[in-house]
Amino acid sequence: MPDTPPPTPPAAGSSPPFIVHLDTLPTYAPPGHSGTVNRRLIDPGLTDTVDMVLGLIEPGGSAAPHRHDTEFQAIVILNGRATVRLGEAPAQDCGPGHVVRIPPGVAHEVISVGPEPLKLIVVYSPPLSADRDQSKTRRGSD
Repeated sequence: MPDTPPPTPPAAGSSPPFIVHLDTLPTYAPPGHSGTVNRRLIDPGLTDTVDMVLGLIEPGGSAAPHRHDTEFQAIVILNGRATVRLGEAPAQDCGPGHVVRIPPGVAHEVISVGPEPLKLIVVYSPPLSADRDQSKTRRGSD
């Protein structure tokens, strides 16, 4: 099978850029989350099938109990410690390397419990709509 060439990058000055630095991505705090700063790594401007976020939750911060009606959510914990509750199941202590998979409609809560911030990757499919996920949007590292 012949090698497939890589996709052609966008022309200069067009958007969206495919290679960016984290510090250039807007930050936002989702509704119902405290002590949280998110950066959207993949958004509907790049694809309409998945949404990927880098989240940082300060110790004591949380994603209050909530659910997503149509989106499957996956969380990968990179650093820090969390107490995670899914539905009516007992809360679980999670840390680096844990993967939390949340089907649509399942209530969930994440609390940062470690002495260091909780750093995680969050994936949604289909993507969350911007009006439900973003508030207090800021540009770059402001």
